[in-house]
Amino acid sequence: MNAVARPLRHEDHGMLLGQLALVLAPQARTLPVSVSLLLLLLLGWRWLLWRRRAPLPSRWMLGTTALLVLMVASALAWQAGDGVGRELAVALLGAFVILKLLECRALADATLVTQLSFYLLLTLYLSDQPFWLALYGLAIGAWVLRNWLLLHHPEARSRLAIWPMLGRMALLGLPWAVAMFVLFPRLEHPLWQLPQSAPTGTTGLSDTMRPGSVGQLIRSPALALRAEVAGPPLPAAALYWRALVLWEYDGTTWRPARQRLHALAPAPAAVSDRHGIDYNITLEPSSQHWLLVLDRGQALSPSADAAITPDGEFMSRRPVDQRIRYQARSTLAPAPEALDAATRRLALALPAGNPRARRLASTWAAQHADPAARVQAALRLFAAAPFAYTLSPPPLGAEQVDSFVFDTRRGFCEHYASSFVFLMRAAGVPARVITGYQGGEYNPVGGHYVVRQSDAHAWAEVWLEGRGWVRVDPTSAVAPSRIEQGLDAALGAETASWRPAHRPGWLQDIRWAYEGMVYHWQRWVLQYDHAQQARLLATLGTGASAGQMLAGALGILCLLALVPLWRRREQADPLDAAYGRFCELLARHGCVRTPAEGPQDFAARASARLPQAAAPIAVVAAAYIGQRYGNADPARARQAAERMRAATREIAGLLRRQKFSPT
Repeated sequence: MNAVARPLRHEDHGMLLGQLALVLAPQARTLPVSVSLLLLLLLGWRWLLWRRRAPLPSRWMLGTTALLVLMVASALAWQAGDGVGRELAVALLGAFVILKLLECRALADATLVTQLSFYLLLTLYLSDQPFWLALYGLAIGAWVLRNWLLLHHPEARSRLAIWPMLGRMALLGLPWAVAMFVLFPRLEHPLWQLPQSAPTGTTGLSDTMRPGSVGQLIRSPALALRAEVAGPPLPAAALYWRALVLWEYDGTTWRPARQRLHALAPAPAAVSDRHGIDYNITLEPSSQHWLLVLDRGQALSPSADAAITPDGEFMSRRPVDQRIRYQARSTLAPAPEALDAATRRLALALPAGNPRARRLASTWAAQHADPAARVQAALRLFAAAPFAYTLSPPPLGAEQVDSFVFDTRRGFCEHYASSFVFLMRAAGVPARVITGYQGGEYNPVGGHYVVRQSDAHAWAEVWLEGRGWVRVDPTSAVAPSRIEQGLDAALGAETASWRPAHRPGWLQDIRWAYEGMVYHWQRWVLQYDHAQQARLLATLGTGASAGQMLAGALGILCLLALVPLWRRREQADPLDAAYGRFCELLARHGCVRTPAEGPQDFAARASARLPQAAAPIAVVAAAYIGQRYGNADPARARQAAERMRAATREIAGLLRRQKFSPT
């Protein structure tokens, strides 16, 4: 009977079951709850059978179960309306691997389950590639390799130090992996396009603003961007991350001016400005086109593939549906801008309604000839009690600005920005709403800012003669701590139920260290693209292409890999080498030498098991024993080794011709 067909032991089944459970566990991050429960149910069924040492289910029962799984998958695909998406395809693969485990009886079945476990492990990286998942995948991959070795060679448990051996294999493969990763030509697009599931809502800024829209984002801890700013950390009041300019107001909602959004020009190259700030942004997916910049952006790197609107908004030519990184330059002291007639009309346009706010603005216009004084009058209004900054404002009436300014006087940043711009326009001061993010945590370990969705913010810009567009944040008038110290300082107890409490210093240090590792993992591994590879090759100054350097590196590694083999061949005893090949040949045919078995006893057992090869087996044993346990003569040892190699070849020919299968 061939060794590959041997039945599995009870511990082998348990090893395969635990292995599959560990491989499938992280899939719960992306699979629907119903699909995860189905996989858990199938795994639970297999675990109960293993626990009770019950017989495996019949083929009829497995076929019925497979049919039910297909029916569930069809129902889910029909409900989603987009066919078999990525998650459902992965779930089907997982379900059928479990079903294969339910009929696993021989070593060949276990080998197939182990091989499919590697495929399932790779599917973990189809949605995202976080730092922890890379570590998890390496650990589970090593565990699956260890199980595969024990399935085929149970005696390895007592004869080999498995984990040190796997460690040595990993160290030997590491230079090859690094060379392939760094030098293999990077592609601009994936080799294939996987079927995607129905798009899910991505948290982030919208292209409209209405009362409560920004306040809803505040409860989201999701990451918006990371930024590395050249030079020392910036003051909190300078951390305004600009996204969109909103012009049009219908009494409820602010929107961008579509004709200005579509008037795109190529993004400018870097300009010289002593007030300029250079920085790098890693932007999280938003499924939107806008690219965030610090305050007034001046230039973006060509890799961003962006254009600029007349209002200084940077727009990607494709939706940002994956994490991107780009270099940018901004200024905190923009040059004065002219205001043409069309833009002035747009910046003063107001819908009908809100008579009380209009009368108040007219009073300011009559009292203050200087538009800047009207701006200060509005800020003094918001700074005076009983205006309050809160995430739970009372509902507004039909005339929203009047209701907020004169009645409720409690609101969030969008309430203040919207009312301020309305009042300024009614007072004859051109104004517009800006949405984006304000603030961010500075990671001293990684040296970068972390900006989350909870930092979403809305502010205003007014146009003043001789100064151009000037940023005015009315929220800072009513809640200055929001700008200087962050959201928690401004809202206090309102955030206690859904934002983490203050962490001890040591725990914060651990958090920053981990976050820094995640950031560098994303920067140097996940976002290592064609542009970064080109910069690396330019830095090396070799003048060779990535393909040429890869071929050279692999050639050098191949030569280095031959060095240990050459040294081992030079140092190996020819007699032991010949005897080792003899033992390997017999092991492949079912006759494995035990560690404490001498050559004479092993030869006797091998001759009894393989009688047709008894004569050359005796030749090998006699030659080895005669030289190893007799007088040591190098010349005779070489002759004995040659006789052993010839006899080993004769044994191989006999077994091959007669197609011997040990029983």
